[in-house]
Amino acid sequence: MWLVFIGFVVIILFGFDLLIKLKIHSLNNQTKSYIAQTKKAYDISKRLQRNIIFLTKEKSVAEEIFASNTILKDSIKNLFDLVPDQITLKSVIMKKNSLTLQGISPSKDTFNFLLGSPLKSIFQSSNTIFYLNNDGWYRFVSSNKIIDEEDRL
Repeated sequence: MWLVFIGFVVIILFGFDLLIKLKIHSLNNQTKSYIAQTKKAYDISKRLQRNIIFLTKEKSVAEEIFASNTILKDSIKNLFDLVPDQITLKSVIMKKNSLTLQGISPSKDTFNFLLGSPLKSIFQSSNTIFYLNNDGWYRFVSSNKIIDEEDRL
């Protein structure tokens, strides 16, 4: 009877040992799986952070373009509001620091008083050349520039 009892206890102990080894093996597999998932999540997180940085830069560029377009739109509107009805523009060339206007005016004085003076107050350099048409009106080319500090040096 003692031998059966000792045999039964040994079998139970081996059973517990086997159960513990299976649990340890299962936990090791789960740990490896969690480590792989953590690495994958970390890689995804890094990729998303790079995407966020890229999109933030793109957003700021888009906002700058939008602001620039808004300023340009307002500048063009203000320019056309500045041109009196007596003067007809044929060409407008806007650059960052310059404005070139070509058009027709009934007289030099009309241009100088109605459009030339406001242009001279806006731009630091303003030059207008007039050409007499056969009909007595004047074609003009007005070049206006804003001089930057870099251009002065």
